[in-house]
Amino acid sequence: MGSDLPSSGPGDYVGIPRERIAWFPSIDPERCQPDRCQLNCVSWCERRVYARQDDGTVAVARPYQCAVGDISCSFQCPFDAIRFPSKRELRAMLQEARRQVQ
Repeated sequence: MGSDLPSSGPGDYVGIPRERIAWFPSIDPERCQPDRCQLNCVSWCERRVYARQDDGTVAVARPYQCAVGDISCSFQCPFDAIRFPSKRELRAMLQEARRQVQ
């Protein structure tokens, strides 16, 4: 991205503090069927974004650990229960976050 952005530090995305970018997955509870899958989302995500809850459901436990723009985990769900903001929404979030850090 642009060179006018501050250098990225730990927890930053192109110089923007990660917590200022509200881009992360959500789980559609109507589609999620943890009792019928192998919890691919939980085991596949190396950033540990997902966690199985005490009641057996899956939750987005650590949303800001999700890699911005990466939707690859959504392909792991056999029931298409994982959703992400659109590319258009992501661009708008990044533009707004850049304005806030400048």
